[in-house]
Order: sequence, then structure tokens, then C-alpha cells
Amino acid sequence: MSDPQQEIADLEAEIDALSCAADRCRKVIALSKAATGAGGLLLVLILTGPVGLGPLAMVLAITAAVGGVALFGSHQSTRKEIAARIRAHEVRRAELIDGMALQTVRGD
Repeated sequence: MSDPQQEIADLEAEIDALSCAADRCRKVIALSKAATGAGGLLLVLILTGPVGLGPLAMVLAITAAVGGVALFGSHQSTRKEIAARIRAHEVRRAELIDGMALQTVRGD
């Protein structure tokens, strides 16, 4: 049987690592929203006429808009999976702590 204290420590380390990964996903999601917005705005400006930048700018605008949507979708689903793994680890950690039959120490 494994040591509950070591398993709790391992779970906490994994939770910390997963939290960092979720934070990276959050940052990429914010960046992807900005890219989608900027690409969409530039595309609208090019197509409506006030900005005549040429075909390269149009390709870049389309790429930013579509790439931003793709990044958003993939990282959003990854972040949800990471959050589910974090919750599962937290539940397991709570079970291990509850199973240790710890006693409350009172200071008078």
C-alpha cells in the first residue's frame, strides 16, 4: 500500500502543474480573441473600402481571424479537460486526507 502522505504530496504537485497549464491556456485564449477581433476588423475595413491595403493584407486578416478562432476552440476545450483533471485530483486528495483520521488539536 502506498504512503498516503506521499500520494497527497504527488497530487498537490500535479494540481500545481495543471493549474499552470490552465493559466497558459487562459493566456492563449485571450490572445486568440484579440487576433480574431483584429483580423475581423481589418477584413471589414478592407472589404468596405476605407482601407485599401491590397491582397496581402486581406490574406493576413483572414488568417488572423480564422487562426484566432481555431486557437480559441482548441485551448478552450483543453482548459476544460485540465479543469476536470484538477477537480478529480482534488477529490482524491480530500478522500486521502479524510481517510487519515486526523485529530483536531485545541490550543487553550
